Amino acid sequence: MSQWRGRLEENPELERAVDWLDEYYHLVLGALLLGFMLWNRVRPWDNFVVDGEILFSGNDPWYHYRTTVYTVQNWPTTMPFDPWTYFPNGTSSGQFGTLYDQIMATAALVVGLGSPSTETIKMVMLFTPPVFALAVAVVAYVIGKRVGGRAGGVVTLAVVALAAGRFLQRSMVGFTDHHVAEALFQALGILGVMVAVTVAQRDKPVYEQFRDREFTPLRETVGWSLLAGFAVVLYLWTWPPGVLLLGILGVYFLLQLTIEFLRGESPEHTAIAGAITMATAGTLILPAFQTLQITATDFSLLHPLLSYGVAAGCVFMAWLAREFERRDAGRLLYPATVGGILIVGAGLVAVLLPDVFGYIANNVERVVGFGASGSALTVGEVQPLEFSAVFPFYGFTFFVAMVGAVAVLVREVTGRVSAQEFLLVVWLAFITAATFTQGRFEYYLTVPVAVMTGYVVAGIFRWIAADVREDGIKTYQAITVVATLLVVFAPMAAVNPATSIAGYDRPGEDIEGWSDGLGWFNESTPAEGQFGGANNELDYYGTYDVTDDFDYESGQYGVMSWWDYGHWITTQGKAIPNANPFQQGATMAANYLLAPNETQANDVLEQIDEDDAKTRYVAVDWQMVGTSYGGKFGAPPAFYNVTEERPGPYTRQISFPLQGGNGFFIQHRQAYYETQMVRLYKFHGSAARPQPVVVDWDVSENARGQSVRVAPENGQTVRSFDSMQEARQYVQEDGTAAIGGIGGIPSERVPALEHYRMVGASEQSATESREYNVGKLYEAYGLGLQTTGAANGSQCPSDVSVGLGNGQKACLTEGTENALTNTDPQWVKFFERVPGATVEGTGPENATVTARVEMENPAANETFTYTQRTQTDDQGNFEMTLPYSTTGYGEYGPEEGYTNVSVRANSSYQFSASTAGQNATPQIWFGTADVTEGQVIGENESAVTVEMESSTIQQQESGGNATDGNATVGNETESGGALTDDGAANETDGTTGGGNATTETASSIGVAAAPRR
Repeated sequence: MSQWRGRLEENPELERAVDWLDEYYHLVLGALLLGFMLWNRVRPWDNFVVDGEILFSGNDPWYHYRTTVYTVQNWPTTMPFDPWTYFPNGTSSGQFGTLYDQIMATAALVVGLGSPSTETIKMVMLFTPPVFALAVAVVAYVIGKRVGGRAGGVVTLAVVALAAGRFLQRSMVGFTDHHVAEALFQALGILGVMVAVTVAQRDKPVYEQFRDREFTPLRETVGWSLLAGFAVVLYLWTWPPGVLLLGILGVYFLLQLTIEFLRGESPEHTAIAGAITMATAGTLILPAFQTLQITATDFSLLHPLLSYGVAAGCVFMAWLAREFERRDAGRLLYPATVGGILIVGAGLVAVLLPDVFGYIANNVERVVGFGASGSALTVGEVQPLEFSAVFPFYGFTFFVAMVGAVAVLVREVTGRVSAQEFLLVVWLAFITAATFTQGRFEYYLTVPVAVMTGYVVAGIFRWIAADVREDGIKTYQAITVVATLLVVFAPMAAVNPATSIAGYDRPGEDIEGWSDGLGWFNESTPAEGQFGGANNELDYYGTYDVTDDFDYESGQYGVMSWWDYGHWITTQGKAIPNANPFQQGATMAANYLLAPNETQANDVLEQIDEDDAKTRYVAVDWQMVGTSYGGKFGAPPAFYNVTEERPGPYTRQISFPLQGGNGFFIQHRQAYYETQMVRLYKFHGSAARPQPVVVDWDVSENARGQSVRVAPENGQTVRSFDSMQEARQYVQEDGTAAIGGIGGIPSERVPALEHYRMVGASEQSATESREYNVGKLYEAYGLGLQTTGAANGSQCPSDVSVGLGNGQKACLTEGTENALTNTDPQWVKFFERVPGATVEGTGPENATVTARVEMENPAANETFTYTQRTQTDDQGNFEMTLPYSTTGYGEYGPEEGYTNVSVRANSSYQFSASTAGQNATPQIWFGTADVTEGQVIGENESAVTVEMESSTIQQQESGGNATDGNATVGNETESGGALTDDGAANETDGTTGGGNATTETASSIGVAAAPRR
């Protein structure tokens, strides 16, 4: 050491450089780390500009966009109520439209010189998360410096900069949710309380100083406590459910005051800081007051009551301590007395206010008690964080932080820990519990983990520095410093570095597909308030009074979809969703989408519709009906509550061996195909029929002794037969097999929908999604369908493959995709709820009449056939309700208050029936008719009339299919007017002009043929 100092004295310039570095190294490193954070988060920003439109990632950022634009137009006021979501109720903005949006609106007004354009507002919002991330890092540095000096602050900042968890994701460019603002203002609130209690312990204020108005010695304690209360309320203004912070502080003051008393110290000083801090928070939250209910999602009685309750508790505990000292009572009785009072108080609340007690207890369990509910677990961010994710996110820093927390607790026993250090331990404990209860809170965890890591590392450095000052630098000390830094930072840089931002670097496939489709919807449907020619247009950025049930007027309508997509429907489609990502309307949406028949689906809507405002459209995407990779079909059943006897089960899982483990595919049961959303998305409302295709499996036991379905040993999972009779016989005899359940093949006939028609779709296809393609590939390979192969590491034609072992891969091909679907899988499809056209016709008595029309979907360059069946009576009369029109499209569009349908007919409706008997000559009956758009939408109430004519069918002597020219009857024959499922592999299920019946033939493996193009 002396030699090194001597060399410095010989070189003054080097000595000055070393001194400067010793003085300012924290600023240099801090600037570099902040620069890295900013660069890392903004570098993919141009990916968020898609076809000239700025897109945000996720769902909630889109609602923040809406509330921010409102605040720009009404600055500084936020939106009090929004009728543009949760039809037919509307909703208060709650945790949206708060301080976060006011900050972004203010920034947009500054950048836009008082009149920002839509693009300016979006661009400001796009870059807001990285800017907030820098602010979080600065606050974390200040906290770390308070407990660990400059070295502790730098280490804290480095951990924040290099962490690869949800804090990184939530602070990336484009993820304009309030999460990063929550992290900032929660950390700022903790910092404020740390300063307040530290100053109080230094100045030791007492009650008599307030009584005697000795304000000078109280000035700093009161001032910092007021600022701490303001910092706490900033967090609540950003996120009303942030009562979590009030709970953390309440527990902290309870423990801190108790520990101080037990140590023989007066808890009055800390109690004064706590009382002023919490009373300030409770007072400042009052102007935002929204409801008298006890709820955390809006500014309610809960917020000031908790704040004032903690403040009163601090005052009471200080008074109780004085009483114990005055009476010279045993100090151990103090915590027992306080605990007993809390237990009695909780018991009284449970008895007198059971709803309030239940609400609080339920939320404590849900947030920090590892007790998320079944429906809540369908939300990705609410699912608990897996412990296995800790190391990839934090390396060893999480464990270092835990060591630091234990060290603080050990030192707390000896009285050598400051109040602010103990606050950090309480904060870390609560946020850790919250994170492992709901993974969303992991973006909070980054700061306390970083601070405690900085605390530990700074302690090690201080220990080494003390020895260095006495004896100089020794080898083991240098090794200790290097090893400490390597343990802390090497895993973070190597295992899952913060620069690995794949998945966070673009808005995502979902919003791109929906934005495409909602662009069509916005242009092709009437404005809200103009449906049916009404003149009650709803002001998109209007100001509306708060109400529990908004009164919608005629012409205003709802759009049914799963709640995930509600904010996109509001902002991109300029329409009112029935359900939204606040999970409002989730149960109602599940009841509709899973309805096992059209009657029940309509009943759900009729229960919520108003007399003059109704749900008019339904939007379904591929994920809603998906049961494999990327699918969301499993979420609605968790909310469904129509009957005690739930429909389903919907699927079977069959596994098959793959390289490194097992793959699986899903075999769909009949209940799946009968759900409303599957009938819409897969069949476009048309009837669907079974085919002589059987899915076979074996039953085996896994390592845990559980019975599981596996592919048969011979690998032949799918079998096709010549007739339904043969297929059903095989299923009956085999015992572990089922009819259909793959692609669009049900095990039983699914009837047509009468009041829903497809009107448009996104041009983007689900086949552009890797998740969709992987799911289809597993399904295809598991079913033994033809796939292309890639050997010895060569590439597949597409980027989707399944490893088969020995360097072999199975690759998805276009033919494989088509074989597994009935209709083209556009990303999102839109359906209109219509009265339908009434058809009155005559034909053969007691026979089945089939109506067919070929429709064209230009978004997919696809045609599909809508099919519906009915039965004639004894006089040959029949009646149908048809949802698709064939003519008159130009007469009705958005200007007239109706839909400019893109999906249009290529022909008239074709009606057919057949009669055959033992003594009668087989005949086939035909008829055609056009259905006008006016008749379908109810503007023209006249019925469509059809008179069917017959022609004789000549029997084939060979016993094959009965034919007459191009007519074919088979598979589901219509013998003697009775519909059966026996016959050959072909079926009459489509007719074309000229009176000829055409045939759709099952493929060689029994799946539906690819759609015509």
